[in-house]
Order: sequence, then structure tokens, then C-alpha cells
Amino acid sequence: MNESRTFRDEGIGGPSRPPLGQDLLPPVEQPSARFIIQLFVVPALIVLVIVGVWLSLSWLVRSTTIGPDKLIDGVEKGPSVARWQRASELADMLHNKRYASLKRDRESANRLAQILDREIDQSKDGNDGQQPATLRYFLARALGEFEVNEGTGTLLKAAETKRTPDDELVRHGAIAALAVRAYSLQKLQPPEQLTHPELEPTLLRLSGDEDATIRSAATYALGQLGTPTAIERLEAAVSDPDSDTRYNAAIALAHRGNTKAVETLAEMLDLAELSKATDKAEEEDPSFKQAVIVASALDASHALARQNPQADLSAVTQAIEQLIATDAVKLQAAHVPPRVVSDAQHLLQMLKAKP
Repeated sequence: MNESRTFRDEGIGGPSRPPLGQDLLPPVEQPSARFIIQLFVVPALIVLVIVGVWLSLSWLVRSTTIGPDKLIDGVEKGPSVARWQRASELADMLHNKRYASLKRDRESANRLAQILDREIDQSKDGNDGQQPATLRYFLARALGEFEVNEGTGTLLKAAETKRTPDDELVRHGAIAALAVRAYSLQKLQPPEQLTHPELEPTLLRLSGDEDATIRSAATYALGQLGTPTAIERLEAAVSDPDSDTRYNAAIALAHRGNTKAVETLAEMLDLAELSKATDKAEEEDPSFKQAVIVASALDASHALARQNPQADLSAVTQAIEQLIATDAVKLQAAHVPPRVVSDAQHLLQMLKAKP
């Protein structure tokens, strides 16, 4: 007898069949009010609580933020530990468009300049430690954010005050502040010029400083100043033994259409040369710096071609061709991203299309 049977072959009284899929599902029921509350209302309440806490914290931060006048008071009269922190906060605050009017406040600039001048004099021989030097540094940086001429003399004084290694930080901050001021004033409508009887002579002296980092910073500031005498100094600085000084000079000249920048721009696009120039113990990431230099050289070369269409840029063109032909592995090792290579290709097309 054939023992094989299907489930259909079983009669009503026969063995029961295994449960099918639909038999395993729970019965469909109408959702209860409790289920709806758990699914929608509770999460919505949680979100509202989070938003409420965030808004409360934002209001608290805004309501407790120290205004610029209070910060200046804190710099002038506060405890010694907090003074440099207040100066740092003030420098950051001046970056905020909310305080744009403060950047044009001559009285506040004069007040900060008086504090910085007093701090420089009180440091005497400079053996007052790192904390007072840090205060002077942030005072200089904050003063540089003002779009006025007031306080320029004090920045020049800070830039030339050289007593101990701690003063190097302050000097760099002061020179950078002068460069920021020169740039910001030229961007005003109408443009203004940073002026002071000792501005140009001081920057010229600093551009010949024995410290290469000071030379580089002063060269950058001269590039922002852009006077005929400054341009003449920049033309000489493209031959400086320090690579950063050369590059700062070349970029400034290129943006003014000066062909004295061409050879140095070509050097900045040569990865082999850059590897030598950035192979310094103090460089934390020389490869990243190489990528920044290449991008800056491309931008400056484009500016030079635009400012001076008749300029002979054959050396730059050859350097760009060599850069584009560089092996992808070497480009990656130098941290040169594909975007920069693409920019180089577009610039090469533009230069070759010149009549």
C-alpha cells in the first residue's frame, strides 16, 4: 500500500496539518490610544525637551557673554592669570561681524594700544615669563583687527622689541597685526591706507632681520603695504636664502603683475625643489605645506597673467606641465589633491591660449 499522502488527502478526522504562514501571524487589531501615544506623542515630547534645553543654553551663553568693553576692562585690571585669556577672547570677538562697528572705534584701539605699550615698558629686560609675553601677543593680535590707524605706533614698537626668546612670539604677533591692518583698510569703501612715519622704515629693517621667520613675516606685511619702496624690497626678497621669505615676496609681486616673481613661482611649482625647501626639523607636516605652496603658486600665477597679459610666463608654464606629468604616487606623497592638479590643467590651458 502506498504510504505517501498529501495534506489534502487527510480527512476531517485525520491527522492535523502543520500551521501555514497566515496561521502564525497575530490577529489584526485596531491600534489602541496607548500605542499611538507611545509611537508618536512621547518621541515628540522628547524632541521638544531637547530643543528647549538647547534654546535655554543658547540664551544663557548669550546673556553671559562678556562685551568688548568688559573684556578690555578685564585685560587692563583683571587678575594676571585671566588677562591674556581676555585679550584672546577680544581678538576672536573682533572676527565676528556683530562687532564690525568696534573695529572702527578709535577710542577702543587707543585704549588697547596704551595697555600694550605699558606692558612692553613694564616687562623691562623681558625676563617676566611666558604668561606676560602671551598677553602682549594677544594684545597685538587684537589691536591688529581694528580698521583704524590708531595704535600702529605701538605695534611697530612691539615688532622691534627684542630682548629674550619670549619676545619672538610678540614680534610675530605684532608684524602679523600690521599686515592684517594694511589689508583690512584697503578693503574699506572707500579704501584707506595704513600710515605711520615709521611704518615703512620699520618693516624694511625687519625684512632684513637675522631671524628668517621675522624676515618672512615682514616681507608678507610689505606685500600688504604695497608702496613703491615696499615693492622694490620685495623684488630683492625673491632671492632671499629663506624659502618662505622668497615665496611671500613672489606671491605679493605676482598679484601686482610684477614679472620679478616668475622664477620663484616656477620654483614653488617644482615638487623636488619644494621637498628641499620644506625639509626642516621645525616643520610638523612638510608634505601638507608643499600642497599649500603649490596651490598658492597657481593662484598667484593666474593673478600675474591677469594683471600683466604681456608677461613672459614660459618658466611657469613649463613648471605646470611638469607638475601635471608627475606620477600620481608622488603627488599623493606631497599631499597635492586632484583638485589642485585640475586647477593646474585649467591654468595651463589659459596660459597656452595667450596670444
